[in-house]
Amino acid sequence: SINKGRRKVHRHYYLEAAVYIKMIQSVKLFRFLLLSISAIITCSGDSSSGGRTLSSQKTIRSILVAGSLNVDTFLPISRFPSSGENLTLLPNTHPLVDVPGGKGCNQAIACAKLSSSTQQTQQEILRVAFLGQFGNDSASQILQSALTSNNVDIDLCGKSKHHPSGRGYVMIVPDSGEVSAVISPGSNFYGWSKWGVKNPTDNDQQQANELLTDDEIKQMISPHSLLQLQCEIPDLVNKRLASAANKLNIPVILDVGGEDRHMDRELLQCCDYLIPNETELERLAGHYTDENENERQQGDDKIETTVQQAIDDIQPLVGQSLHVPTLLQHAKRLQKNGANNVLITLGSHGSLLVKEDVSSILYQPSCPLP
Repeated sequence: SINKGRRKVHRHYYLEAAVYIKMIQSVKLFRFLLLSISAIITCSGDSSSGGRTLSSQKTIRSILVAGSLNVDTFLPISRFPSSGENLTLLPNTHPLVDVPGGKGCNQAIACAKLSSSTQQTQQEILRVAFLGQFGNDSASQILQSALTSNNVDIDLCGKSKHHPSGRGYVMIVPDSGEVSAVISPGSNFYGWSKWGVKNPTDNDQQQANELLTDDEIKQMISPHSLLQLQCEIPDLVNKRLASAANKLNIPVILDVGGEDRHMDRELLQCCDYLIPNETELERLAGHYTDENENERQQGDDKIETTVQQAIDDIQPLVGQSLHVPTLLQHAKRLQKNGANNVLITLGSHGSLLVKEDVSSILYQPSCPLP
């Protein structure tokens, strides 16, 4: 059975505000929403989801981002090559090399930058911490500097003895903003032996002696108010973190971007918000077959009314390039298999939030950056 009744009202609104940050692309609106989140947390008065109070009555709240670190090389091109085709870079351009990146690193720095502008006016201190694995090469110094210079706490990070830093080779079409990349995961995949991830280079006995316990992981994340994950680190690490956060009543947001992988029900159930794009949504939903999908259940009439109203309202806004009924069908299938709120990012078409049990569906058009 899926336990969804434990979520508290204030936690629900806090998460909803956090998710709107993902939906709206304007930096000014980002800052406004961070102020709203901060106010909601403060008004809740509940310390069960992380945070501590200083003598000056300021509360420390912290976002923990666990994920990948890459040094990226960007290649500006006019279009993506077809199979077997060679392209040159755009005229008068050069590759950008050793740029700090990776979904985890990017999200941690973005959170730190956006939260820094709110701290002077709030009765709490907002902090960001990062959990990842640095490589054994000089690129790790670039990544450490990028995080610490943006006031991201890296005390929880490890350093791989045997594997280099992750690297990304990114082709970008400037006119359209389209990107396509090849990733060499390095320490992002192979540096987690203490978490139970087995690698050929690891000594089995040493790994068994150093393995983190579930209680140690809970202690690691208990000071934090929100856990954010992606799919560029091993699935086992995400599961252990999400499970610990779930037991501590700490909200979990999982960005599905990254490796193409199956996601089991245990992880789905632990995530308060699941964030795929339309391609990732289709792939995830395809991993589940619901034999009873066509059978009617209690409350189906209300759900069908909600879904049809959303289709009528949203389909004209996104045009014919996206099929809204299919998107909602995929989201509903994931929810039947454990997912809670599903936020579908649609690129230039905006975002679609399918709330828990399809209780309501919200659409947000994309906003141009200022």
